[in-house]
Amino acid sequence: MSFRRWRIAKSDKMLSRSVAQRFGIDGFTAHLLTSRGFCTDEQISDMLGLDDDTAEFIDPLEIIDMDKAVSRIRRAIDEFERIAIYGDYDVDGVTSTALLFSYLESVGANVMYYIPDREGEGYGLNCKAIDTLHEMNIDLIITVDNGISAVVEVAHANSLGIDVVVTDHHQEGDVLPDAIAVVDPHRRDSGCRFKEYAGVGVAFKLVCAIEGDSMAVIENCGDLVALGTVADVVSLTGENRRLVRLGLRQLQNSGRPGLRSLIDMAGLTGKTITSTSIAFVIAPRLNAAGRLGKASHAVKLLITEDDDEAFTYADELTAKNKERQAIEQIINREVSEMLEKDSSVIFDRVIVIAGEKWNGGVIGIFASKICERYGKPCIIISYDGDTAKGSGRSIEGFSLYEAISACSEQLIGFGGHTLAAGINLKTENIDSFRKAINEYASHKFPLMPSPELNIDCQLPPSAVTMQFCEASQLLEPFGADNPTPLIAVMGLMLTDIYGAGGGKHQRLTLTRGESVITAMKFSTCDEDFPFKVGDVVDIAITLDKSTYRGRDSLTLIVRDIRLSETHFDELNRGKQLFEKMMRGEPLSDEEIIELRPTRSILGTVYRAVSDGYRGESEVLGCRMKRKGVGFAALLTSLQILSEGGLLHVSDDGFVLCVEAAYRGEQAGKISPENTPSAVRVGYKNV
Repeated sequence: MSFRRWRIAKSDKMLSRSVAQRFGIDGFTAHLLTSRGFCTDEQISDMLGLDDDTAEFIDPLEIIDMDKAVSRIRRAIDEFERIAIYGDYDVDGVTSTALLFSYLESVGANVMYYIPDREGEGYGLNCKAIDTLHEMNIDLIITVDNGISAVVEVAHANSLGIDVVVTDHHQEGDVLPDAIAVVDPHRRDSGCRFKEYAGVGVAFKLVCAIEGDSMAVIENCGDLVALGTVADVVSLTGENRRLVRLGLRQLQNSGRPGLRSLIDMAGLTGKTITSTSIAFVIAPRLNAAGRLGKASHAVKLLITEDDDEAFTYADELTAKNKERQAIEQIINREVSEMLEKDSSVIFDRVIVIAGEKWNGGVIGIFASKICERYGKPCIIISYDGDTAKGSGRSIEGFSLYEAISACSEQLIGFGGHTLAAGINLKTENIDSFRKAINEYASHKFPLMPSPELNIDCQLPPSAVTMQFCEASQLLEPFGADNPTPLIAVMGLMLTDIYGAGGGKHQRLTLTRGESVITAMKFSTCDEDFPFKVGDVVDIAITLDKSTYRGRDSLTLIVRDIRLSETHFDELNRGKQLFEKMMRGEPLSDEEIIELRPTRSILGTVYRAVSDGYRGESEVLGCRMKRKGVGFAALLTSLQILSEGGLLHVSDDGFVLCVEAAYRGEQAGKISPENTPSAVRVGYKNV
């Protein structure tokens, strides 16, 4: 994982103390609330769920056009018109579809649903699908989780005599579709108090408006609302928190055979289901249907009342999820092979990687992983013949949507938002698009934004207790805008490192003064862990409480670890300066001096790594700084020694791997001064 700047939240101790006293909560809980900006009594009450079972829901009629939507749908129910719910293939889309379909069917409506095919049709309304629905004598289309930008498509439906009610939660464009109603809390003319609903949240509000009893609706479909809301990573604040909390209760003992089967196959039966369970266990299985098969099967799983049918669909989705994981591994292997042949792409400001016939339902997941791995915006493109489509992910501070908009001349179409976007383009334009988006980034950001790790507070090791874990759990469910609390513990000496799980994980013993703590660093094998006994480190941890045979235990999970001497800004400047050199961009005299190693530095670096190094580059950077080697000069030295044939160097974003190519007398006969990187920085072997 790319190294990240640690940002520790500021604390207003007086405000936290006041909140703790007013609400009778632990001081740590109060600190979490206030440091995250929840300071008013109403906000705090919402966050703690104090009124979940008694408070009124926000009036759905606050959302503009809701009254028009209700009037048209009631007429369709009363006159037994043919209604089609037009959904989407992700979890938010299928839960929205299942919720509205189940309700309308229960009140006697003549209703069916339509989910577009990801590969063949893509996202949202399309004219061909509308023609198909016209042939089926559909009178009314209700969109869920899409439609706000379907200006042309709604006009086409109107021309065929089909009415359209749009329900969506995405941002509106310059023109609204000419629908009977456009129900979207993000409309600029909307006066709704809360706007951050997922698509399923908007569908829920629509059903509440039709039924007239919000609590009765949530008691019937809260599990679906929780699934879609968490999976779509919308803000878990305001009314969304209440919807998810109430829905999680239902998920614990769901009355839906399909969800019971899926939960059982996921190994969650008998366990407490949380927002984390949804995000990392349940949602990927539901998403797999739309990524690799037919999303309509996910809808069928959610609406079936037959146990055997539920088992069949759950088994299919579980198999599809495994297939999705296998496809990711194939793409990962192909990308690794590409980077071995040409690693220049990882030095770009925006990473653009293209492959032939990669699965369109998986490239978004992989873009997210590459973005996390290298700490840069990333777009993965799949091409097939003359056409290509891509999916991108970004980091805070770099709007992917704005960047893609600036390169729109290279594209057939695009859409998305700040941190995620999709594109369509001609295969022949992939290279020109890569060049255009990196030119945009170069002009907009002389120094690219860097990833950050937001930490809630810093504690001494003696204060990391079960009490703090239980205090933080009051803020569940965790998710967007309310993440799992992250705690920093600084200046700890590593006194023991034990490989657990066959060496796949590391159990760390750390001390400071008289305090001793044990923490787990998961998914890090022995050879890739660059820290040593005796190192003084800082750790960022989450706290996990588990119960076994009636006894509670506390596990400290390391989310990040660094040497205490780490200076992020120095390392980040050195890294970006080195990448600037590798891109062949002009360098100032000052930058060349910072990058250029002396003969002595080259020798120091070679001796330090000739026996091999595996681990994060910044850890090596800190160790070499003790020897007087700056990070930019270290990276340049490794590059020169690699180009000169003395070292094998590779960096997959997670692990820098260095090993000697030659040893002894043979190594001494090789001169690096004529390598490309040595020439760039004017290195002389003196």
